[in-house]
Amino acid sequence: MSDKETTDQEIQVISERLQSVTTIESACNNAQSQQQQQRQQQQQAKSSRKNNNNDAARQPVDSKKAGVAATTTPADDYARVRNVPELNLPEKILLVIDTVREQQCTPFKLGTGATYLPLFMIKRVVENFVSAKSTIQPGIHEYALMSLNSRGACWLCDYTSNTKTVLNHLESITEDVPDEEQKTYDLGPLFEVIHARIATPVRNQPTFTSRVILIYGRSNSVPKFHTGQKYLENLTENPYFFLDVLFAHEPPSDDNMCEAVYAEIAALDTTSFSYIFEVGRNAAKIHDNMAKLLAHPLQRPPQKDTSYTLFSMTANQEVHTNV
Repeated sequence: MSDKETTDQEIQVISERLQSVTTIESACNNAQSQQQQQRQQQQQAKSSRKNNNNDAARQPVDSKKAGVAATTTPADDYARVRNVPELNLPEKILLVIDTVREQQCTPFKLGTGATYLPLFMIKRVVENFVSAKSTIQPGIHEYALMSLNSRGACWLCDYTSNTKTVLNHLESITEDVPDEEQKTYDLGPLFEVIHARIATPVRNQPTFTSRVILIYGRSNSVPKFHTGQKYLENLTENPYFFLDVLFAHEPPSDDNMCEAVYAEIAALDTTSFSYIFEVGRNAAKIHDNMAKLLAHPLQRPPQKDTSYTLFSMTANQEVHTNV
């Protein structure tokens, strides 16, 4: 074999080896690229799930059966992520009770036929809430009381773990029946009083959490901030402060503003960590919704992720009832 033929064979072998190495490197690069893309997709999916968990879930007033259009709250792209520990810290709970009875007031009606005015029913659910919360952890949590009337807000009871003191002040609350109904209610003075009197947790190593539970009962007076919105903003900057709302309203109709009131109440949840409920003149439901507020705000999930059913029944399962 000539030297030229030998050289050509060597060149061919080297070329084949180079081609093989190039093919292997290309395959490795493609695999690495696919792995990087998969990791990026997983990170994006996690980020998307986290953002979705922070979007507040809201229900329309009295659902579709009541004939009221659903009120939706736009998702906040910059919603804060809760990064505080899920500790069972003692709670300092401020209960704010609306005492205004509107002129066209529908009472709660029980199955027995008995009827009760809204304030009476609200006082009963607050009494049950305080009793149940203090029974779960006796002497740990503290409660304070405020009332709302047509003229403003009034501080009734300072923070105390003595439930008898709280319930005595609760029973002393009376109705306010104004001569003229206000189309709007300024929330500014209310949160100004709350900001001045509320127990404020320290952000580093807090010893308690602070929560406001507002029970609003007006269906013809839309709550808005004409002044003082800065007080709510200052409060919500503290990660250990929470605001929950229970809206007890009239049966929705064209003669009231239930939907507009609910929309403004839902807008109070600027952190996506609030629980906001609504109830018409349903005695069982107002007790159920108040009971849902027993959960510790540091340990409960976002409202949209909550589930109060013990199991889910599929369509194929039969329902058997005893007759």
